[in-house]
Amino acid sequence: MKRKSEQEIMVANRPEDIFTMDLNVIAEEKEAYLEAFKPKEYRKIKDFVITKKVLLLYSQAIVKLEDSPKGQDFKAVCIKSTKGEQYKIHYMNYSSFRLGEMYITKDYVIYIVKQEYKKYYENYIQKTKHYSKPDKKIWNMVEYMLPNVEKHFECEDGNFAIFVKKPCEIYSLREILEYFDSKLKPEYVASILTRLYYFTCYLGLVEINHNALTVDNLFFAPGREVEEGESYTVHDMRIVGVFGGWFFTTYFEEKMMGVPKEVYEVMPNECKKRGYSSFEVDELAIKSLAKELLGTEIESAPKPFLDWLNTKKVARDAYEEFCNWKKVIKSSFGAVRFVNMDVSI
Repeated sequence: MKRKSEQEIMVANRPEDIFTMDLNVIAEEKEAYLEAFKPKEYRKIKDFVITKKVLLLYSQAIVKLEDSPKGQDFKAVCIKSTKGEQYKIHYMNYSSFRLGEMYITKDYVIYIVKQEYKKYYENYIQKTKHYSKPDKKIWNMVEYMLPNVEKHFECEDGNFAIFVKKPCEIYSLREILEYFDSKLKPEYVASILTRLYYFTCYLGLVEINHNALTVDNLFFAPGREVEEGESYTVHDMRIVGVFGGWFFTTYFEEKMMGVPKEVYEVMPNECKKRGYSSFEVDELAIKSLAKELLGTEIESAPKPFLDWLNTKKVARDAYEEFCNWKKVIKSSFGAVRFVNMDVSI
């Protein structure tokens, strides 16, 4: 089969659009695509997205052909509720975490929480069942960053399931970081941080501390540059999804239930002693994850940016912290602009 072009892959809606649907050769066709778009010296986020699209269409092809023994190599798991409902999910990515497992499918991020961590499951559901909208501008910035829990239930085996609906094609930030050889350019990291500072501003308005802002709890949709006056949809937007970590989220003056190790390491001593969180926990966690995203690229970070990441001083509240961040952006990178994620190594 003649390999389809980048554009043909990007607009493909069915596996038949890029594959022959012949079980004898479809695995070879998939590998040929992956070889064509594998990481090179000059890495582009577009190649990452195309690779994910190929794997998605391949998985859909296998689902259609799964009656054949050769279709058994596709990753699938069946989740059963105590009410007798069954969900056979075909997942593209899997990872385990402290409280259970995470599956990423075409449309969902699915968390399976172990039965002994029921209180964390209940906390996630409680903190995400309703979102206040105290400020229209802030809400417009964070709406798609928040988990949209479409369903949740106790499983037949005693564990608990949470289905988070994805707003668009959005990817694990950890996976993107690995694709870019564990280092992102400072301007790309700054773009992610700006969205996280909007997020903490929102949390400040609704009096919540997230307590788990780590790379593994975030998702990323690269989006594209939109010209002034041009119409666009959520699929064109750059989004940092904070879908993970809500197991540890607390209201102001609510005693903490725990935090990821990475967050505990940067927590103010006062929070550790009292057992209560503050907005400072999230602000310091953002700086910590920024350093992880930069990796060895931290050496090329502009001095104002580097100074910002290295200081443990935090403003009086999340809004003032964001205002200070905007000054760092200007002194580090000049005018605010959209930057496409292409990396030369």
